Amino acid sequence: MLEFKEIEGKPDRRTLEEIREFYASIFERVDFDKFEKRIDEAEKLLINLALNEEKIVGFKIGYRIATKTFYSWVGGVDARFRGRGIAAELMRRQHEWCAANGFEIIRTKTMNRFKSMLILNLKNGFDITEVYRDARAQIKIILEKDLRG
Repeated sequence: MLEFKEIEGKPDRRTLEEIREFYASIFERVDFDKFEKRIDEAEKLLINLALNEEKIVGFKIGYRIATKTFYSWVGGVDARFRGRGIAAELMRRQHEWCAANGFEIIRTKTMNRFKSMLILNLKNGFDITEVYRDARAQIKIILEKDLRG
């Protein structure tokens, strides 16, 4: 049975380790030092988890980057659980929390190769605000959603 869990602030050590392991299982390159540093330094950190039989099958992490702007940093869903609306539900829960906590803008960043995430963002009210090449010449797409309507 699928359950959802919300964690405000840094999670306990065990949960953080489970998130790290899940993160590594769905992404090619993982810089754990950068990951942990961002978790440690984030203000108004929010972690949304999707659990199946108490195991993480999806996650979405974000934090405040300005007074009224929340950065939806990273997320993903286990390949075996995709196509079930989990990413959309994690997004919905994150946006609901952001609105309830006074945020007006949600910003996120993706790449063209993550087409399903790009499409999900566009379907859920995000607009593309910028496109650029990073230091590794990868195209990055910045999107924003105005929660005020």
